[in-house]
Amino acid sequence: MTWKTRAAAAALVAGLLPGLAAAQAVDDIVGLRPGMTFEEVTALVEGRDDVTLVETAEQWIRQSHGIPTRQLLRGSNGVACAEGDQPGRLGGHVVCDTLRGRFEARKDVTNEIIVAFTGMPEAERAAIVWRRLLFEKGQTPTVASLAQALTQKYGDAHIQATDSGYYSMSHRPGTTALNWLYDPAGNPIAGNDTLSSRCVNGPKPWFAAEHSWNGGCGLTIRAEIIPVPGNNLLALELNVSVLHQRDLLVALNQFDSDLKAAVEQQAQGAASEPDL
Repeated sequence: MTWKTRAAAAALVAGLLPGLAAAQAVDDIVGLRPGMTFEEVTALVEGRDDVTLVETAEQWIRQSHGIPTRQLLRGSNGVACAEGDQPGRLGGHVVCDTLRGRFEARKDVTNEIIVAFTGMPEAERAAIVWRRLLFEKGQTPTVASLAQALTQKYGDAHIQATDSGYYSMSHRPGTTALNWLYDPAGNPIAGNDTLSSRCVNGPKPWFAAEHSWNGGCGLTIRAEIIPVPGNNLLALELNVSVLHQRDLLVALNQFDSDLKAAVEQQAQGAASEPDL
């Protein structure tokens, strides 16, 4: 592997981390981290050269009940699918998928960033960040170079494994998984014990319709490297996610309360007195 290959792999997962103390855990993906405002996230995503479309979706983690929430943001490249194009896989990549009707159907996507938010309109905060990179034939980095680049960014993985002997229920067969787990106080969680299992098995490295979280877990970073079919040395796809599990649960409880109050206020203002 040449130095250019190593540098290219590192650039794929690198983020801007000015001013962080050496002992402070890295908690971002390409500069996007939990806690950022909707406007901060939008500005960073829109400013990327590898993003050509930025979209938002009203619902994901909670029913909006008619409140114009902004719970998801997606930045991607590629092109719009033509009429008649069906969702499926091409060359190992997902194409023309609308994520259950939330976004535009796209194909030829090689870069995708999704951010989930909690909070009422104009007060949203990022809760989870995902990034998906897809590599075209002839431009595939090695699995080892991606693992090295991830280690350079986030440090040595607290739990790292391939398919053999891995206990994670959300580990997809044949992939290489690297996980960085911290408790709510910021202490690393390592080892094949109950807490690490709970922390790693809830959130997934890839965006999905269903996830779970555990209040005993703090910062959680999960990375998944999917190899090229028939060649487990080359990478076809990289998925990375970052969140703070306890912070997310606290934010969700507040979000639920705020949504309920807003819906009740709307209903009280619109309803007429019943004839009893």
